[in-house]
Amino acid sequence: MNFFDKLAGKDDKKKKNKQNPLANVGKVFQDIGGQAKSQKFRGGGKSLGGAKPGKLISIELSQPGELGMKIERSNANRKTAIIAQVFEGTQAHYAGLERGDIVCLAGTQGEEELPYDLFLEMAKSPDRPLVFDIRRITTAAAQKDVNRSAEAYNRKQAMIAAAETRERAAKAREKPVKKFPPKPTAIVDINSEIPNVPQSEEARRAVEAAKNSENKLAAELGYNPYETNKTSAGQARNATVTSKHGSVDARAPSSIPAVAPPKSVATATSELKETIPSVDIHFQHAYEETINSNDHAVVVKSFGVMRKLLINATTKGQNINDEESAAKFRKVRLSNATIREVICDVHGALDIMMSCGFQLVEEGGESYLIFPANYKGPAWLARALDQMQNYESL
Repeated sequence: MNFFDKLAGKDDKKKKNKQNPLANVGKVFQDIGGQAKSQKFRGGGKSLGGAKPGKLISIELSQPGELGMKIERSNANRKTAIIAQVFEGTQAHYAGLERGDIVCLAGTQGEEELPYDLFLEMAKSPDRPLVFDIRRITTAAAQKDVNRSAEAYNRKQAMIAAAETRERAAKAREKPVKKFPPKPTAIVDINSEIPNVPQSEEARRAVEAAKNSENKLAAELGYNPYETNKTSAGQARNATVTSKHGSVDARAPSSIPAVAPPKSVATATSELKETIPSVDIHFQHAYEETINSNDHAVVVKSFGVMRKLLINATTKGQNINDEESAAKFRKVRLSNATIREVICDVHGALDIMMSCGFQLVEEGGESYLIFPANYKGPAWLARALDQMQNYESL
């Protein structure tokens, strides 16, 4: 008998009054194996409502005893159960459960999400099998955000999946360029056009006279003007100077003191940039992912906004004399329409911000990017900003 078959006959009032000794206020991870392990997270944000994105998978756990996984309570109004961790070698692992899976009521096509308390009671019950569905958001890029809550991980997966869908749709709209095979090059034998006719005596004498004239002219000039010689620009310049002004002996001592030429502005700027370390590998990966996954105009607009946010966070946001005003420059609300357009909806942009020092946190059901106080950013930030600005000018 399935757990829900027995649950349907219970009195609703008893269920409401029944206390869950393993539940806790706030964000709690419950080890289904028995012992509770509380871990406070700053997860949360808005529910994955609307069209309920993700792939629907049916799960059946028939073995008695421990399930081998941890679940997390969502911060959304429904307090949905989300798979937070799956232990290797357990029946949860063999059933195919993964971190970030949203637990749903079986037979509802993923539209009805199971509350955390109900699923916890279901897991603790000795009744088997446990039958339920999970909704999973998959992306091409593997994510391993083990330091964040499963809900934040799931939300990021949804953002990446949406970006990948847009990218596939854009590629499908592009017309393939028709490639034509190269045309064969015609090879012409120039000798075949010259008739092999023996020269007359008069023609032979004319050729001999022309050769004698060439030899006489070469003897007078000291070189043969009819011979082709390869000469570099430097050699030609030296020959011209020598013919007009005579040769110069470089070994002779000079009375003119040597003066080093002044450094140009470009040279000085180049030497200054050499002192700045190369960008971090995580930034470079996110940068390449952004420019390769989005349209050029979208990336230019995104880079412009992100550079301004980073500059404000590391300058105005570090004003120790006015912390209240400075804190505003270190905080970015992701639900803002402009921020959502240029960061959340641009594949790779969120990773650029986080690689440069911003941290993704949840406060009061809202998602924010927060930059630390008393921190000027990584040593390579100036080079990263310059790299983004250079792309904008392309």
